[in-house]
Amino acid sequence: MTNEKVKSNAVVTASWEGSILTLAVKDAGNVTFNMDTVAPTLIERAAMHGFEQRLRDRAAIGRDPKTGASATPQDKFNRIQALATHYANGGEWEMRGEGGKRKTEAEFILEALAAVQDTDLETMRERVTAAAEKREVTVDAYLKKVATSPAVAQKVAKIKFGNAEGADEMLGDLE
Repeated sequence: MTNEKVKSNAVVTASWEGSILTLAVKDAGNVTFNMDTVAPTLIERAAMHGFEQRLRDRAAIGRDPKTGASATPQDKFNRIQALATHYANGGEWEMRGEGGKRKTEAEFILEALAAVQDTDLETMRERVTAAAEKREVTVDAYLKKVATSPAVAQKVAKIKFGNAEGADEMLGDLE
């Protein structure tokens, strides 16, 4: 199993083969870590740390894009409780569904493009894939470039943050 969240500019990447973790450090070498040689008490402590961090991370909720309001303590509690229950009931590490997956930048851009071009999301996805192949670039590179179009950029902002009414006045408050 390989770390799926590898950034293109990552200095350290991780991959697993069985119980052996390999950390590849760019321009420096690899470090291997064999879980089979670790004391059971350390594995238990690592599991405790991992669950604590995962549950705490669940409380990290962005501001409401429409109102700008922060999440309430009750909102945070509900999300932590839902994940704790998910794990206690044998759920997978990644909790999908209710707030389980954030929209990627590419998804925001695709949604904006579909709105600008007045078409559905799947049709736009197909068009972008074909256009990227034609220009011999990746879909991500194509989307990043087309997102600089003012019409698309404005639509992305509206999708992400809602109506901009009153934003300039609020900006003036900061002077």
